[in-house]
Amino acid sequence: MLWLRFFFRHKILLVAVAVILLSVIMSVVSALTGGYASPVSNALGSLFRPLQSAVVGLADQASSLYGYMYQYDNLEAENEELRQQIAHMEEEVRQSTAANEENARLRELLGLSARRRDLNWESATITARNVSNWASTFTLSRGSNYGFKPRDCVITSEGFLVGFISEVGQNWATVTTLIDSDMEAGAYNARTNQAAVAEGSFDLMRGGALRLSYLAKDDDVKNGDPILTSGIGGLFPRDLVIGTVMDMRTDETGISAYAIITPSVKLEELTQVFVVTSFDISE
Repeated sequence: MLWLRFFFRHKILLVAVAVILLSVIMSVVSALTGGYASPVSNALGSLFRPLQSAVVGLADQASSLYGYMYQYDNLEAENEELRQQIAHMEEEVRQSTAANEENARLRELLGLSARRRDLNWESATITARNVSNWASTFTLSRGSNYGFKPRDCVITSEGFLVGFISEVGQNWATVTTLIDSDMEAGAYNARTNQAAVAEGSFDLMRGGALRLSYLAKDDDVKNGDPILTSGIGGLFPRDLVIGTVMDMRTDETGISAYAIITPSVKLEELTQVFVVTSFDISE
């Protein structure tokens, strides 16, 4: 683009010089003939008039093209400035989003602390997931260096049950989720206060559900009933939200029944969890 500007700048200068020379020649000829056209003057006029018109037209085109190039450069500069402004605004939006997310996490922590004063917990970030037909687990960013132990309960900031720690390293831990077949927790129906056991099942894990076992066929269980942990057995604090009843079924023997539970926690959306390192059983 620089060489074009250089070319057109000099071209305009040459065109201007040519136009001046032609004008001078025509003026001299006119002066020598006393203002009347002579055969020589007519010949020169016939020769130079088209050339003069062409030169003037070329000068106009060159001037227009140079003006376009000048405007193009200005537009390029303005576009670059706009791109920088957009990048700056996008960075501000990212920072604002991150700050809002951090504020939301802090509010959740404050809410969890206020609701469950019987719990001592540490937060951790999920770094990897393992979801298959045979297991539902994920890995945390912290381990024994934060006091995590096998069988520690894992929850969300809302008090939803996530699962328990099944293996611990110094700076990592594996969590077995509540839909895994290794999961088993004392539970009760919050509507009827009826005790049962919530447990994972191979046949329900793929659908993201678990079962509420040890029910009688005539037990008062309805779809939508909230199921909470009972605290029986001492592994899980009481009143953690497991989920809601989705369906009631009779087991293979035809004698007892079980319910299908839809977990309240959305395991696939989790990024951060809270590990309960200790809790007050008396609460």
